[in-house]
Amino acid sequence: MTRRYNWTIYLAALGIAVFTWLLVTHGPLRAMENWFSDLRVGLMTARQPPPDDPVIITITEDTLRQFPYRSPLNRVFLAELITALSQKGARAIGLDILFDQPTEPAADEALAQVLRHSATPVFVAYADHETLNAQQQEFLEQYTTGMRRGYANLFLDNVDGVARTIFPGRIAPNGQFTPGLAVAMVGVAPPLEPLPLRYRGLAPGAPDDQLLRAFKTWPAHLAAMLPGEWLAGRLVLVGADLQESATDVWKTPFSALLGYRKGHLPGVAIHAHAMAQLLQNQPLPVTPPWAVFSLYLVAALLGVVMTRLDWPVWADVGLVIALIGGFGVLAFWWYGQGGALLPLGGPALALLIAVSGAHAIATRQERRQKRFIQGAFARYLHPDWVKQLVADPDLLRLQGERRELTILFTDVANFTTTSEELPPATLVWVLSHYLEGMTETIIAHGGAVNKYLGDGIMVLFGAPVMQEDHALRAVRCALALDQFAEKFRTQATDPDGAPVAFGKTRIGVHTGEVTIGNFGSLARLEYTAIGDVANAASRLEGLNKHIGTRIAGSDATREQAVRYDISDLRFQPIGRIVVKGKSEALEVFHPVATTPESIVLLNDYSAAYALLEADDPQAEDRFAELQMRYPNDPLIAFHTRRTQAHEHTSLIKLTSK
Repeated sequence: MTRRYNWTIYLAALGIAVFTWLLVTHGPLRAMENWFSDLRVGLMTARQPPPDDPVIITITEDTLRQFPYRSPLNRVFLAELITALSQKGARAIGLDILFDQPTEPAADEALAQVLRHSATPVFVAYADHETLNAQQQEFLEQYTTGMRRGYANLFLDNVDGVARTIFPGRIAPNGQFTPGLAVAMVGVAPPLEPLPLRYRGLAPGAPDDQLLRAFKTWPAHLAAMLPGEWLAGRLVLVGADLQESATDVWKTPFSALLGYRKGHLPGVAIHAHAMAQLLQNQPLPVTPPWAVFSLYLVAALLGVVMTRLDWPVWADVGLVIALIGGFGVLAFWWYGQGGALLPLGGPALALLIAVSGAHAIATRQERRQKRFIQGAFARYLHPDWVKQLVADPDLLRLQGERRELTILFTDVANFTTTSEELPPATLVWVLSHYLEGMTETIIAHGGAVNKYLGDGIMVLFGAPVMQEDHALRAVRCALALDQFAEKFRTQATDPDGAPVAFGKTRIGVHTGEVTIGNFGSLARLEYTAIGDVANAASRLEGLNKHIGTRIAGSDATREQAVRYDISDLRFQPIGRIVVKGKSEALEVFHPVATTPESIVLLNDYSAAYALLEADDPQAEDRFAELQMRYPNDPLIAFHTRRTQAHEHTSLIKLTSK
C-alpha cells in the first residue's frame, strides 16, 4: 500500500511537471516566463561605463530637419558623414540604413563611390524578401553589389516581439552566406545558431529610461565636429534614433520594467549590444533543458506532497507564498551574479497547480455554474446584470419562458463586398475594432449581445435580466450605436493607418413577446430568443436599405418607449410598411434625438406626413418644398420620390426583400 501511494505521488508530480513545462515552454504561457526573465534583465543588469566599441552615430529628428524630405535619408549627407568618420580614424563603419530605393541619381552615385572606395571598411545593411518587395530587393542588390554587407535583421520573439537573440546571418538570395550586421562588423566567425543576447547596463548615473546611454552616442549632424580621438580606432555604427515617430524602434527586455515606450530601443542600439557581447566574448549563460525540467518536477513534487498533509488552507497558502518568494529572490540574485536566467514563472505555476488541486473539488458544482454564467454573459451584459445572474441562476431557465422584450438587429451595408476586397488581416482588424466599440455601447445601455452574425449583431433588451424600460433602452442604444458607427465608418483604417472603406450600419428595433431561455444540450447551451419578433427586427433592419434611413423601429417599440420620459426623443413616422411575403402592414418609425434644429424639421415633416395619411395629392408639393429646405433628410427624399411617382398614401408596399 505504501509503495503504491508513493508511486501515485510521483506520477502526479510528473504529470503536473510535464503539463506545466509544455504550457510554459511551448505553449501560450511562454510570454509569462519571458516577462519574468525580462524583469530580471531590467532590474539586475549591473551598471558599467560605456565601452570603447562600438560607438553609435544617430540620425535624429534634428538631423532630418536639415533636409527637404525625411526618407530616403539624404545620400550626399551620408557620403559626407562616412568621409568624415573615415578621416577621424574609425576602424570600421556600419550603416544600419537600407538602400532599397533610388533618390537623386547624382546623390546615389556620390554615396556609392564613397561606399566602394572608402579607406575605412564600410558595412551596409542588407535585407531580403522577408522585409522588402521585389522592386526594393532588386535595387538593394544592384546598389550594394561589391560592398560589404550585413543583415540588418533582428531576431524578435514570435510570442511577444522582444529582441533577445543575436542574428547570426543566413544564405542570401544570391546563394552566398551573409552574416548579421553585428557579426560582420566584429569580424568573428558566424555562430552556428542564434545566440542569446546579453544586454549591457547603463552608465553609472544615467537615468533608468535613457537606454542609449549604455554606449557613447552622438548625433550624425554633429559628427564632423567630434574630436578625432573619440572615433579613432573605433567601430562606428550609424543608424536612426527616431523613437518619437517609432521608426526602426524595437521592444527589448527593459520594457518589462520601463513600460512599452521607454523600454524600446532603436535597431542600431540593439546591434551595438550584440557587437559589445561578441567583442568581449561574454555570452549569456543558458540553463540546460534537463535542469529546467528538473525545477518544474521539484516544484510539482513539493506541491503534491503538501496536498497530502493535514494542514489548514492558510498554512498551504503561506508556505506557497514563502516558497515562490524565496525562489524568486534566488533567481534574481543569481542573474545579478552573472548566472543564467532560471525559469521562474513555470516552476511557480507547477507548485500552484499541485496545491490548488487539493482545494478544487468541494465547490466544483457551484464554480461550474458561475463559470457558465460568467462565460456566457460577462462580455455581453452590463456587470450589474451579470451579478444578478450569478446571485440568482434561476433567472436562466432551461425550459424557457414567454416574455415581452425588445430585440435590436444591426448589419453593415455591402460588407460582403468589403470583406472580399480587404486582405484577411485588415478585415479582422477593422471588424474587431468595430464590434468592440458596438459591444461597449450596447453594454453601456443595458443590452445583452445575444450573438454575432458576421458583421451583424443581435441584441436583447429585457432578457436575461428583466427591464421594464427595455424598449426605451433599445431606442436610445440604437441612436448611440448609429453615432458610433457613423464616426467609425468615416475614420476606419487598416493596421498601418491607411483609410478603409466601411459601409453604413443599419439598425432595426422591434418589441414583442418571445420564448426566451437556454436551448440546446447540457454540453452546449445557447441563451436566445425564439419567435417572430426577432424576424421582424431583422426585416426592419433591412428596410433601411429601401428607405435610405439607418434606424427603423416598430410601432410596438414606440408604444412601449413613450410610457417613460422621452423628452430627449421624437419618433419620425416612416409609413405603414407591407414587406414582400406579408399581407399585414407594420407601422414603422425613425427615432430622432431632439435638438432645436431637429424639432423644426420634425414639425415640418409631421405636417407633410399628415397629408400622406389623408391620401392628399398636395403631399407631392409639400414634400418637394421640404426637399429643397432639407436636402439631406433621407425620409423627406424618400417620400418626395414616392409622391412624384403619384404615391400619396402612407401605405408602402415593398416588392423586394
